[in-house]
Amino acid sequence: MKRRKGGQREQGQVLVLFAVSLTAILLTVGLVIDGGNGLTQRRDSQNTADFAALAGARVVAEWIGGDTTNGTDTTVKNAIIKSVAANGGDALTFGSPNGPTYVNESGGTVGWVGSGSIPSTTVGVRVTAHRTFNTYFLGLAGMSTLNADASATARGGYATGAPQGSLFPAGVSLAFFQTYPFCTGDVNSSSSCSPKHLTPGSLNVPGGFGWLSFGCTGYGLGQVAPANAGGCGTSKVFLQDEIGPPSKSYGCCTQVGLAGSADKIQSLPGNKVSADCSYWIDHETTVIVPVWDYAGGTGSNAWYHIVGFAGFQITGCSGGKDIEGVWRKAFFEGPVTSTANGLPFQSLGVQLIH
Repeated sequence: MKRRKGGQREQGQVLVLFAVSLTAILLTVGLVIDGGNGLTQRRDSQNTADFAALAGARVVAEWIGGDTTNGTDTTVKNAIIKSVAANGGDALTFGSPNGPTYVNESGGTVGWVGSGSIPSTTVGVRVTAHRTFNTYFLGLAGMSTLNADASATARGGYATGAPQGSLFPAGVSLAFFQTYPFCTGDVNSSSSCSPKHLTPGSLNVPGGFGWLSFGCTGYGLGQVAPANAGGCGTSKVFLQDEIGPPSKSYGCCTQVGLAGSADKIQSLPGNKVSADCSYWIDHETTVIVPVWDYAGGTGSNAWYHIVGFAGFQITGCSGGKDIEGVWRKAFFEGPVTSTANGLPFQSLGVQLIH
């Protein structure tokens, strides 16, 4: 009988040890699973904050660029709200301690987004994204939900350099952008979104444009510095049998704003009667075009003086004799500045700063 009682005590101790071990195992598994889920939620929350900050900074850039119609506090707020909703974040409370704020050049807070106006020293926004998620095993310990928060700051303003990537090989006169308003909606017959006809010419007139001799063998306009590292072959085939679609859409021969640069691109003599713009028209693509203010030379020695870049949606291309389209503002990611640096035309940009 005594042995039986001792056996019962040993069995009871084993059960207790098993229960303790099982609990420890479950907690460990719970920490691994819920911890991994927490890291995923934290990463997603950071992505939400990044995109929301960039969305708000884009509107700030329009405001810095002088657009008081689209660049408003209400537009900044709505852009952030839409971005957060699209990326799965919890709804933000504007005006709260963790609500989106405007920041100045040094990153200091200068006001709340949604307060009714954009403070005069604003160059960007800071957004803290929130994400509440359910736990699995940690719920057994009384923690049924956890939070994942992340913040991001983005600046808006003027792009400091030439855009990276593809450029469309047609320079459009500065007078065009000084004459017509940019289009923010669908292409239609309204005053700002009705397509405008451009015809080749060397004069800085609202309807003037020029085909450009693209196809550098080395660095060229819109490419990573140093410019002209590989020289520019003026006899190169013109951008994949006339126009495109683009893969080597870079220009000849200098980079805008580079010290000592003449900021010129060679003209392509004659009208490109076989030019095919259908790729951009069919895809309703906003291409990046160089903007020029004056030109010189004749024939193969003709050139355009480039002063900046713009977004241009092509809606028609009759051979290569004329182009039809609307002006759309183009934004570029990268370093930005709150001043135009004296350039007669400069594209807007946004910059993400964590």
